[in-house]
Amino acid sequence: MEVLYFLIALLVLAIMIFVHELGHYTAGRLLGFRILDFSLGFGPALFQFKKKGINYALRAIPLGGACRFYGEDDDPKELPGGEDAIPFNSQKPWKRLIVVFAGPFMNFVLAYVLAVVMLVCFGDQKIVTYDNGDYGVVINGFAEESRAQDCGMELYDVIVSVDGHDVSDVPHTFDEKTEIISKAIDDASADGVSITVLREGELKELFVSNIYNEAKQKNVLGITMGLRQVDAPVGFFEAFGQAGEFLVYIVKATFEALINGIRNGFNQGDVTGIVGTVAITMSMASRGFRYILLVMIIVSMSLGIMNLLPLLPLDGGHLLFDFIELIFRKPVPRKIQNALSVIGFGLLIALMIYATIGDIRGLIDGVFNF
Repeated sequence: MEVLYFLIALLVLAIMIFVHELGHYTAGRLLGFRILDFSLGFGPALFQFKKKGINYALRAIPLGGACRFYGEDDDPKELPGGEDAIPFNSQKPWKRLIVVFAGPFMNFVLAYVLAVVMLVCFGDQKIVTYDNGDYGVVINGFAEESRAQDCGMELYDVIVSVDGHDVSDVPHTFDEKTEIISKAIDDASADGVSITVLREGELKELFVSNIYNEAKQKNVLGITMGLRQVDAPVGFFEAFGQAGEFLVYIVKATFEALINGIRNGFNQGDVTGIVGTVAITMSMASRGFRYILLVMIIVSMSLGIMNLLPLLPLDGGHLLFDFIELIFRKPVPRKIQNALSVIGFGLLIALMIYATIGDIRGLIDGVFNF
């Protein structure tokens, strides 16, 4: 099965990259740009053909892709057959902006579509809460010979109050709520304790008797408490709004993690490269199709966001210089752009090495096992 999950992980990455490059390709074709090459992967070509002057290729290593336009370099070569075309760098800046932005944009579109599909097919996973929105304390396990289970308590009951101590309507964290419950049990009479639980939308009054444990010299119910996620059905039209909210959450979480990492340093697993992404995707694939969709959404959003960083040779760097040219009606000198591209490329290589080393350590330490 590991081989299957590995192939699924590679397929997920290949789809993300293909959609990204397809965005550049489609925008370029619509705006009349001359495209020389459209390929998925890098390295030697496994399969390729040429149509209308464009070379299409599927290459051996499915971890990259390219949509190469005529005139992206400083000295565009003459096209075969005397074909006339405007070099990429001589196109109007607003056209280049659209073509460059189309790649990340398509990643966002794909993430949105997948989020809608996930919500419609599987619903929204929500943590059980009380009426005021606070996390609900749920019974998620019983010990052997549990007095609570013997007296009618069931798995996934939500504890509302213990001997009159209401935990559903107090401004406390989840840990503080469990401490209140534990203290109420400790302070209860050895004869028993009254507990109100919420079960399938109805309040149940239970009395757990004979709770004093001689061996432990204290009251014991024999339960474990925790949080529980449930699937809340989402309607088709409702999913469109919730999908947008979910993507906004991913964007905010991504930038918060970046800012926090810059301020306080990155922990192991905070920055992942190709190795870590494949490992996470394999782990999620083992849990079912819902989690494959989830990781595809996150990877697609991450690819779009990272490509918009204002750093050459990323799309964001090209967008920055195209904006400058659009505003000042004069391009940034090519020598400056080339120098910044070399610096940016070096920084990206360093980041990839750093991320890969962290990924390998994470694999050894089991960071990516969920």
